[in-house]
Amino acid sequence: MMENSQRNVVNLAQFDKNRKLLSPAEVLMLLNECRDRLIGAVEKVWGERRVQIEDDLLDLAENSPMLENRNWYYQAQGLLRNRSESLTAALRSQFIARVDVQVRGVNLGYAAMSEFSDDLDLSLVDDTAFEESLALSKSVSRMQMDAVEELAALEQRVGALLRHPHNKNEANPFAPKELCEAFLAASKELETNSKVRVILLQHFDSHIAPILPQAYQAINQFLVTKGVLPSIKVGMSGARERHRNSRQSPNAGPASAMGANPDAGADNVDVFALLQQLLSRQAPQGRWTMHADAADGQEGSQTALSSISADQIAALTLLQRGQFAGNASISFDPALIQSGATNVLRDIRDAGLVQATSRADDFIIDIVAMLFDYVFDDKNIPAALKALIGRLQIPVLKVAMLDRQFFSKKAHPARRLLDEMASAAVGWTEVGEYNAALYAKVSDIVQSVLNNFADDASIFEALLHDLEMFVATHEVEAQTAVNETAQAIEMAERAQLAAVVAQEAVSSALGGDIGLDGSVEPIFPELITEFVRATWQRVLLHVYTHEGEHSPLWQTSLKTMRDLLWSVTPKLNTEDRLRLVAMLPELLKQLRDGMNLIQIESAQREVIFSGLVSCHAVAVKAGLQSSAKLPRVDTDAYTSALKPASAADEPDVKVDDDEGEHFDFAVDSGELFDDDEYTEQARALKKGMWVEFATPEGGSRLARLSWVSSLRGVYLFTDNQGLNALTIALPRLAARLRTGEARVIKTTSLTERAVDRLVGKLQGRGH
Repeated sequence: MMENSQRNVVNLAQFDKNRKLLSPAEVLMLLNECRDRLIGAVEKVWGERRVQIEDDLLDLAENSPMLENRNWYYQAQGLLRNRSESLTAALRSQFIARVDVQVRGVNLGYAAMSEFSDDLDLSLVDDTAFEESLALSKSVSRMQMDAVEELAALEQRVGALLRHPHNKNEANPFAPKELCEAFLAASKELETNSKVRVILLQHFDSHIAPILPQAYQAINQFLVTKGVLPSIKVGMSGARERHRNSRQSPNAGPASAMGANPDAGADNVDVFALLQQLLSRQAPQGRWTMHADAADGQEGSQTALSSISADQIAALTLLQRGQFAGNASISFDPALIQSGATNVLRDIRDAGLVQATSRADDFIIDIVAMLFDYVFDDKNIPAALKALIGRLQIPVLKVAMLDRQFFSKKAHPARRLLDEMASAAVGWTEVGEYNAALYAKVSDIVQSVLNNFADDASIFEALLHDLEMFVATHEVEAQTAVNETAQAIEMAERAQLAAVVAQEAVSSALGGDIGLDGSVEPIFPELITEFVRATWQRVLLHVYTHEGEHSPLWQTSLKTMRDLLWSVTPKLNTEDRLRLVAMLPELLKQLRDGMNLIQIESAQREVIFSGLVSCHAVAVKAGLQSSAKLPRVDTDAYTSALKPASAADEPDVKVDDDEGEHFDFAVDSGELFDDDEYTEQARALKKGMWVEFATPEGGSRLARLSWVSSLRGVYLFTDNQGLNALTIALPRLAARLRTGEARVIKTTSLTERAVDRLVGKLQGRGH
């Protein structure tokens, strides 16, 4: 035994003797080859993913409710599109320089080398540097976590080559920290904004981190072929799946709570064995006698399937149908199982209606009972649908006894069915055609399980597909209602913006002309100035509201205004006069079309065109004789002639709302805060997420985020049918989150949250 264990001991002293056979030049060649292999792998992936990253940045820009953030995303996307090769070259140069500093011990004086030093005095660092330092720390941590085993082996080998056998990650020239710092320094070389650098680093991290384990493993294998510590583990086992691409939040699932290998996906953790261990510690003394193998989680953890007997299956099948062949003395009402309103699992065990033939069976009953405790405590599931889900207690218990991997496999069909039911239940009410149909669908599915499930779990897969199709069909229908409201909101937003934009466009076009007050000699004739201010500005408002600033009609309307103003200025040469003659037919047509948009009547148009003829005549004469005078008109009569007959250009976007917040985009001064965690929480909301709003009456209202305006960042919330809309601006939403008047509903998997909470509770981390 001792002999076998000694075979795995690495004799660093013996390696150091062998290393003496390598000259400094040979060591340097090995390290340079490792360096080139690593940066080559990074460059390859970065180049292959560039287009995808650009697309992701565009999506982020288009979906960002804040104009400033959209601009940062667009800048980052533009840099990748136009300067990707320069960024990659700078990354290689920076990384090579950093490796040389550590390998050669040469201080090359790169400013960026110390910019993100761990011993920075943060009190002297400005917000920009701190933000970059924080982003760097997060990216490095994620990369190191993904490649922890490979890095550990590589650090030993590099340390041996550099004569530092106890080398730490911070001194490893190939560590993720060096890559990330090199990337930030390369981005800075291109004179990018700090916000853009942080955005690019986050995408660098997300795309490079998954390939680092393989890259480090390849370097380890290369060094092994060169005789560098061949006895230690290379790193990642090719037979092991590690789901590195998932980015779990601290509360994402049980894996983070278990103290398990951080690399391992949650599905690889034997949750049942863990729960056994934790639950045994909570059991009353003497209830279970845990042996060493059970305490180590070995009982039942080696195989996915339980040894549940046919008699147990038959007994449980009878129970799920509300029947039991029992002793008349048993004081248990089977109607409780069918009602689904209470947790019956402990009661049926205590009544002897389900037999636990092993400690593992007893544990399963307790664990499933605790899982349904969580279901019954979930305030986001309405009572009516909670009772339907509660009727599945016996089938779920039977599934867990048949397959103990039920607790570990997030994709288990029974778990997924529970999750889909719970997800569809959020926001359910007793009102509405869809809600009635949803209740009937869930009821049918539950009844199908109760009637037909014996021991074949494939029934859950088929019923899950049925429910998913039902929900997906409804989502298409609900989106139609959402789109109608969203279009109305966009119209209202553009109407608010249009007044400002149209006025600015007119003022810019008129230039030095101050209007009709006579304090300064106007550049343009009074009647033309009045027409542009009183009439054409309304045309611009109408076009901006209904078509938007990127529409061809908006550009045409601006050009028509500029052409009109040019046409009434003095024509000093033959070329200008000929140009005026050529442009008049199209100009008059565009003016007529514009006035038609805002329903200017023919009599009014005659007044306008009559004055315009006079202005054009004077403009031509002014080029021939300096004594020509601009025409004077009765501006009061002219203004009266231009008075709109109706307000048809105003958008009609009225939508009923009990809270009266539709199209109310103003923000109270008391709601204006610097960005804080609540602002970020509001920004982080995604389409489909639910928020609970407090109502003035002291109740609450659940609403789902259905759309975010790209113009002014207004959030549209609706019910599960796409109706009863509520709109709210970002600062006001953040204010409600800040005061507790709004609460984001957790939308992660119900069973995952239940298992995580169960683990946390047994570990003493909360209730």
